[in-house]
Amino acid sequence: MTEARDDIDAVTALLDRAGGHAPPLHVSRADVVRRGSTIRRGRRVAAAVSALAVAGVLWFGWAVAPLGEDPVTAPAEVTWSELDLDDRLFGLSGETSWNAELRTVDGRPHPELVVSRDGEVLPEPLQAQDGPGDVQVFRTDGLTVAVWLRADPDEQGGQVAWGGQCLLCTGGAAETGGASIGYAASAGMGSEDPAELYVMTEGAVTTLAGREVESIRRAVDERAFTVFADEETGLWGVHGPDDADRIDVDAVQGGAGSISGGDAPAPWVVSLIPPDAEAVLGGGGVEGASAELTGQQVLVAVGDGTATPEVEVVIDGERQALTSYVHAQATEAGVGDPPVTWRSTRAGFLWLDQGSSTEALSVEEELSDGRAVVVPVVGGTLVVVGGWEPAEEEVAVRIGDAAGGRWATATSVRVRALVDGRPVTFLGLPELPASEREQVVDVGVADEDSPDPEPLGLEEVQVVPLGD
Repeated sequence: MTEARDDIDAVTALLDRAGGHAPPLHVSRADVVRRGSTIRRGRRVAAAVSALAVAGVLWFGWAVAPLGEDPVTAPAEVTWSELDLDDRLFGLSGETSWNAELRTVDGRPHPELVVSRDGEVLPEPLQAQDGPGDVQVFRTDGLTVAVWLRADPDEQGGQVAWGGQCLLCTGGAAETGGASIGYAASAGMGSEDPAELYVMTEGAVTTLAGREVESIRRAVDERAFTVFADEETGLWGVHGPDDADRIDVDAVQGGAGSISGGDAPAPWVVSLIPPDAEAVLGGGGVEGASAELTGQQVLVAVGDGTATPEVEVVIDGERQALTSYVHAQATEAGVGDPPVTWRSTRAGFLWLDQGSSTEALSVEEELSDGRAVVVPVVGGTLVVVGGWEPAEEEVAVRIGDAAGGRWATATSVRVRALVDGRPVTFLGLPELPASEREQVVDVGVADEDSPDPEPLGLEEVQVVPLGD
């Protein structure tokens, strides 16, 4: 396990050094929360994104990707049929390498995309499909590409942004055929579908497939914000007032979220308040506005230069910073003292850490479908089940066989996503004696029509203690 972790840390260090020379295209969910109050959101990175994609740099995490002019509201001075295109549009390098060339077809109103996968050109060019507004979409197995005609680069419109686990995405602008073409491309990893692309125009938010996403607009101190929440994907986003060409997308963690930005004299923060929590807006010289989005409170706050907005929440009588709550929900497994934290890596491991103790669980082995791991930790017992996403009901762990066993109700249940998008469930229990840890045989969800939970039917459960 030590050698595997050293390899992972070495790769992470290389990516960190690469990121020191350009703004990161994608940042992890934990980083978004941890660094959200300090990172200035006003970076424009379209040119850097294109350069990194061609160079084959792979960024991991949740997408925060400004990609230029609004493909819907920006008026195009030319049409596709008037262009003479036959140029390389982009390249992506990961487990699979992609290259794409956009070219005009005589007699057709829209271009076609010639795509090569790992150096081999696909037998047929991809034909354009209508997307939101004037966006043209190209799709093949494992790859989605959107293109649009950009307006004058000096004009500001809305924009597009990838959401979800966009492990291999790119976007930017290409000057070709006498026109400025905006593009965004996402490659899926393995059997996973490419990430969702959100398109914003005139304050409305739509996915690339045309699905409308609930959104609201609020103005504070004459500064307009658009906030959206996608219940289907568990993502939310903010289009702030500082950059017309930027939207930040993040995961909802424990029903909450915090996205901040802006420079002096008016820093801002948009908060998604968890259900049943009381929000407290702190800091002098701060103006705020509240609204409801998908049944939850959204709080928009802007500082006046004398103070940065600070949002706290009161949950079960305990008052804490919202950013701390979100960070804990994103990184903690819900059991242990100190809390056990988790992190998923592209190398195929789920790392568990508690103080100086750590262990890496293989996603393909210990956490494959039908298998679970029992982890004794200080202050409790952790049960980790891969590929399982229980409904929001009472979840329990089966200890012992049918003859003399019992169901122990989980004290905490957290369902999260691995890097490849596969779900993983963390179940917290009190500290169990060694004899009972060895007898954990299954997990289940309570059914209103049955006195006992319905078993999942695990094939194997093993005990793996945290190492040093």
